[in-house]
Amino acid sequence: MNALNFPCHLHAVKGKALFLKRVITRNCQLQTEGSVDNYKKILCKHVRNAGNSLGYTGELQTEDTKYLLDGENIQVTRTKKTRKLVEKIKDMLNDMKDGRSSVSPYDTAWVALIKDINGSDRPQFPSCLEWIIENQHSDGSWGEQFVFCIYDRLLNTLACVVALTTWNTTPEKRNKGVLFIKENICKLERGNVENMTCGFEIVFPALLDKAQHLDIDIPYNAPVLKNICARRDMKLKRIPKDVVHTIPTTLLFSLEGFCDLDWKRLLKLQMQDGSFLTSIASTAFAFMETNDPNCLRYLQRVVKKYNGGAPHSYPVDMQARLWAIDRLQRLGISYYFEEEFKDMLDHVQRYWNQDIGIFSGRNSNFCDIDDTCMAIRLLRLYGYDVKPGNLNVLYKFKDGDNFFCLMGETDKSPTAMYNLYRCSQVSFPGEKILEDANKFTHNFLQHCLSNNQSLDKWLIAKDIPGEIQYALEVPWCASLPRVEARSYLEQYGGANDIWIGKTLHRMPDISNNVYLEAAKLDYNKCQSQHQFEWTIIQEWFTQCNFQHFGISKKELLEDYFLGATSIFEVERSRERLAWAKSLIMCKMITSYFTQEKPTTSTKNSNETRQMLLNNLLKFLHQLSEETYETLGKDIHLQLHSAWGTWLMCVGEEKTACQIEAELLVRTINLCGGHMVDDEIISSTDYKNISKVTNKVCFKLQNRKVSGCINCKENHNESSNEVELEMKEVVKLVLDNSSCGINKDMKNTFLAVAKSFYYIAHVTEELLNFHISKVLFEPLEYDS
Repeated sequence: MNALNFPCHLHAVKGKALFLKRVITRNCQLQTEGSVDNYKKILCKHVRNAGNSLGYTGELQTEDTKYLLDGENIQVTRTKKTRKLVEKIKDMLNDMKDGRSSVSPYDTAWVALIKDINGSDRPQFPSCLEWIIENQHSDGSWGEQFVFCIYDRLLNTLACVVALTTWNTTPEKRNKGVLFIKENICKLERGNVENMTCGFEIVFPALLDKAQHLDIDIPYNAPVLKNICARRDMKLKRIPKDVVHTIPTTLLFSLEGFCDLDWKRLLKLQMQDGSFLTSIASTAFAFMETNDPNCLRYLQRVVKKYNGGAPHSYPVDMQARLWAIDRLQRLGISYYFEEEFKDMLDHVQRYWNQDIGIFSGRNSNFCDIDDTCMAIRLLRLYGYDVKPGNLNVLYKFKDGDNFFCLMGETDKSPTAMYNLYRCSQVSFPGEKILEDANKFTHNFLQHCLSNNQSLDKWLIAKDIPGEIQYALEVPWCASLPRVEARSYLEQYGGANDIWIGKTLHRMPDISNNVYLEAAKLDYNKCQSQHQFEWTIIQEWFTQCNFQHFGISKKELLEDYFLGATSIFEVERSRERLAWAKSLIMCKMITSYFTQEKPTTSTKNSNETRQMLLNNLLKFLHQLSEETYETLGKDIHLQLHSAWGTWLMCVGEEKTACQIEAELLVRTINLCGGHMVDDEIISSTDYKNISKVTNKVCFKLQNRKVSGCINCKENHNESSNEVELEMKEVVKLVLDNSSCGINKDMKNTFLAVAKSFYYIAHVTEELLNFHISKVLFEPLEYDS
């Protein structure tokens, strides 16, 4: 759909009440804090104002007013619901502690196998046995209820059958489980290897040995089981026994699959909390072999926390915090949780290990690239000091030109490489390891998409290919917040996302419907406000007669889109409109003085000259007045000074374009109340970031104008220069050494630079698609 013909546009709206209902929706919503009575008063005021501005001086009919207010009552209700959801999410984030994961029948069964330490013929953890008895599925299996993965179901079911047989309890459940195994064992031949649970070929044969020892009636001679055991033997031959006992590896997560272990040496690799690499099954097996008290205390803590069950791994505090922040950020609602994010990232930084990186749980003596690169990226984005020394840990995951998630892995994970790719984009000049990672992961992800190889070994998600495609299509330096949110809202699976370890499990801190519901409500709320503003700015455009200067409504729409997707929060309307109007003003003035669009007779017209001057003065006056009314700050002189400086350069088009980005940044920061000190623009930090931002934006603007953004001629050299300068902007914004400038001011520099990059990078077709999707296509939501 052509966005300019969208039904909510001014000239397509039929009926006074319908128009007013659509354009007033969000303008007064935040002022009422959900009070319907107050809302009605403010709504009526805006009805009158909007009606007067359209030349309508009559009274609305009773039924029209009722129609309006009924619609607005729904909006107020949704605002209340959003507020409740935000508070619920805050409670979840503040109560994250060690992270949450669903109970794993497999790990619970291993804990249930532990005999009473006092010597009685009873289980040490009877609650685990009780959990197994109470959580069998109707088909006789145990495992993930709503997604059937044969590896998960068979592993969980065999473990539970072994536990029930060991303690000679509930034979009917045991027999039902055995029947399920017999009827489904053949499905392993057709199982998708990419979704094979981690270490399946190691731990499943070990369970088969236990089952055979207990005389459980299973077809042990089935060819598929023989094949799995052969794969186990082959894999174990490739693993030097000394490695298992010497350094922390992923094998510590699956010790229950091994025999003839040297426990005296292995106990030296035990984590501080008593576990072996946070694995409950591995730790339970270790305790049965060693009676180590630290193992027992760890298992007791876990079983108590999970009310008789045991999760796949514990703790998962690092992964839970990092992925929750990432999800909320991409969903577009991170601005509600700044305090919570700080506490969460403080926790991550506290346990960051510069020598090895991080793992899913704190204090690990082992790390993976997934958690490590996610930590690097988020810590850097939120202003934490990520020095080059912190990046050196990534060399541990580099082999020649290749990168891997875990040492010795045979298949790479698309999601792990995707996260490394995103991390590599938030780079500063000279960070060679991130440059290498970017090149490798970009090629790897392109290969995954082109060969339809996006199934992941760690995660079953709604749309992994879509996430990868967006990242490749719109690099981080070109990714505008609301464009990313609109895309990810359709890709995020909420509570349906499932994680793959030794068993399938869910992580509600990361994947839940509360995040999704809140994000959809917030998105539609912001979109309504943006549509209202788009209607108003069209009126402004018409009144100022910008078409007289050769400026089209399409240009207006594109400029407003840049502002709305970069500064999207409802309450930041003034900054958003200042962004769009400033761009139009700059085009009007430069087109007049350079004669690119107006005719010579038009240029010499006193009427045209006066129109230009009036438009600019009215714009600056309105902006100053609105800022004073809202913030109590008089920015009149500062605004005139900023625009006066730019106007002095307009005669020389090149010079004017070279400082247009700085003008835009200053205008936005002034009306947003971020420039608290007039002397800041004279500081070295401010001059440095302004200079680099102007430079890169000017080059990006030239690339777009010349139409060579996708050309190969002379492109590599200029592209490298732009990339290097963009990295410098990112460094000056994210590096806290620029302490003379506050965070909000610096973020505006980055937002403006990214908008120039976006316009230079995307095709006309993609731009039109984003405009239509982001501004005019609401998300479906069940009220």
